[in-house]
This record gives sequence, structure tokens and C-alpha cells, in this order.
Amino acid sequence: MNISCCGIDCQKCMDVLSINYPEATCAGCNAEEGKIFWTKFMDLEVCPIYNCCRNEKGFAHCGECADLPCQIYFATKDPSCSEEEHQKSIDDRVAALKSL
Repeated sequence: MNISCCGIDCQKCMDVLSINYPEATCAGCNAEEGKIFWTKFMDLEVCPIYNCCRNEKGFAHCGECADLPCQIYFATKDPSCSEEEHQKSIDDRVAALKSL
């Protein structure tokens, strides 16, 4: 299993990506160094979670951070998700990271 630094299972993400954004390509957050397909829609070069975790703090993943889940998790909501879906995603990612 390939888990991104924020706790997303890259394979599950790529499965959804292929359905919702068939023209997009992604090798996974870690392989792409946070420069993933959706950042261009937010006028960003790199995912804010990846940037904080890997570039600023030098962690392997957010599970190493005492602030997990931080405000960046709540701010990086997929606009197509409800608040409940977003919270569940955060809960699932935190659980995945804590199991590493």
C-alpha cells in the first residue's frame, strides 16, 4: 500500500481520479513531491499538506506531527465533498497515519 504523507491511500485516490478526471495523471503524492494534478485548480505549485509536512518540517508523514490533524487538513477540502464526507476523510487519514 502506498500511503501519502497526509494519509491518503494513493491507489484509492488514483482509482477515483481515473473516473472523475480521466485526463489527469498522477504517480502519487510522494512520487510527485506534492505537485499533484489538483494544485493547478487552486493556483498552487504544491499541496499545502505535503509542503508543510515534507518540505517545511521534514517529516516522512503527518503522523509524526503533534498537530495532526492541523488546520491545513480542514482547509484543503474537495469542493465536491460534504462537510461530513470531508470529516470522515480526515478521520480515516489520521487513523491510517497513526497505524504506521
